[in-house]
Amino acid sequence: MAESGNQADADRLAELQAQVDRIEQKIDRMLGLYDALGLIAAGFPARVIGALHSMSPAEHVALQMVLDRRSNHEIAVCLDVDEARVAEWVASVTGKLGASSRAEIRQKVQPVMDAIPAEEYATASGGIPKDWNNRYGVGGIPDPYRRIYHPDPD
Repeated sequence: MAESGNQADADRLAELQAQVDRIEQKIDRMLGLYDALGLIAAGFPARVIGALHSMSPAEHVALQMVLDRRSNHEIAVCLDVDEARVAEWVASVTGKLGASSRAEIRQKVQPVMDAIPAEEYATASGGIPKDWNNRYGVGGIPDPYRRIYHPDPD
């Protein structure tokens, strides 16, 4: 009987921890939106700031590589993913930004990337650092963030 009580306590504790985790995620998202308002107030386009906060970590990785003028093929090889998946990520980024080309993506996003604090970018990107491309986007270097953005992180 005591074992079933312990299991019930463990289950309840796990449930409470899951609730705490969800609350922390909501708080992080709210803080990110608060930071975003600061960038908008500083004159950066709301659509670009909103897009950065709505992109998945994989889209952020693709975005950084697009800003570095990489082709979908180059991105796919570096990330060890199918080129079609990269095309999906880039198309999603393009749509979220309301851009029609990679050049327009660079024109819209680069000024924000230059100005956004690293911590704020990491919050917006789901944990991908602002300098991810410079540190890990060359391929062959162990990437501790792979588990965040890669569809098959193993």
